[in-house]
Amino acid sequence: MSSERDPAAAKWAAIQAIRVSGIVIFIYGVAAASGKAPWFSGAPTEWAWALALIGAGDAFLMPLLLARLWSSDR
Repeated sequence: MSSERDPAAAKWAAIQAIRVSGIVIFIYGVAAASGKAPWFSGAPTEWAWALALIGAGDAFLMPLLLARLWSSDR
């Protein structure tokens, strides 16, 4: 067994971290839109929904984009 790190494992971990952070941002945006999130109480509701939309895009679109970018099938 070699002591070299597998680059695919690092890419997989990065994609999973981006996916989890997107879900966290989405949940925080929805909570902020309903007025239950700290640190976002003075902001307009539209900003909170925009934050939720950014989180959803981060959770669903960024992993697909990165997987396509890092694919070795070209």
